[in-house]
Amino acid sequence: MSSPFATVGILSIGQMGLGIAQLLIAHNYNVLTNVSDRSTATHQRAESASLRLVVSDVELVKECDYILSIVPPRDAVATAARVIAALTTTPAPRRGAGTPLYYLDLNAISPSTVTAIAASFSTQTPEAEVRFIDGGIIGGPPSPTLSSPPDSSSSASFTMPEWRKPGIPLSGPFPLHSAPTSGPHLALTLNTQHLSPRIGPASGLKCCFAALSKGFTALALQSFTTASSLGVLPALEQYLDEYNPGAAQRARKGVTGCPGKAYRWVEEMRQIGLCFEEEGGWAEQARVFREVAGVFEGLARVVEERGGTEGLGEVDGVVDALRDGLEK
Repeated sequence: MSSPFATVGILSIGQMGLGIAQLLIAHNYNVLTNVSDRSTATHQRAESASLRLVVSDVELVKECDYILSIVPPRDAVATAARVIAALTTTPAPRRGAGTPLYYLDLNAISPSTVTAIAASFSTQTPEAEVRFIDGGIIGGPPSPTLSSPPDSSSSASFTMPEWRKPGIPLSGPFPLHSAPTSGPHLALTLNTQHLSPRIGPASGLKCCFAALSKGFTALALQSFTTASSLGVLPALEQYLDEYNPGAAQRARKGVTGCPGKAYRWVEEMRQIGLCFEEEGGWAEQARVFREVAGVFEGLARVVEERGGTEGLGEVDGVVDALRDGLEK
């Protein structure tokens, strides 16, 4: 095999981080992570994906050309602070001395939050050493699929794997596709689109998208639990199937797919409200997303009290558990 492309660090290895790590490894990137303070399950996920594990953030920043921050929104600021601390306390030069480290913040946060993070990098680290990119991830984790059937004239007996990828909008003054170390290839591999030379638009786009997708799921949770309390949930589903089948499918998929993610979405909804208030001019009206955050906070509490998502794979299971939680 040819030499790897760039070295990419990923913080952290949740479902999305793991999927992106696997995508990059499949495309011949060297992928590192620091899971020294994470659970045994996280260690096992990282090892099973053939990631190289380092023991500290200092080692991570010394070895990497790029760092992708993919963490719950509540951890975005703290993760950036970890990387800044590692950069400013590194006793020896980075492996790629002479080329900047690119930090891609791909978290679901508001434009003002990502702007503040970018400012922390610019004031605490030299620009020549770090290039900050604003970004977001739209869609599910990357996963391998199969290409079209092989050409009958080919002697190959198998098809090459292709990947189903999320979209990754980016913005900021330093486009990823212009980065000196495998930049064009990495930008293509990650399915990125550079939107603007300003910090903020990429995160804002993610907020606008998630408001429609995850916001709808919050409405579905409230609608289904209320219908269940009234004894009319089967009738609601019947009418949805007949008169709005698209919404019916989305609602069921959202309700059954969100319990394990609800804890991540609490702060994301607050960040959406901040985005709509500050960037959209909605002022107090945007505070509705604080209440939406409360819906997911309640569901996350139910999941925690139950010790996981077992039994929450069907609409009735989620609705019954959430109703029980609301009655406490």
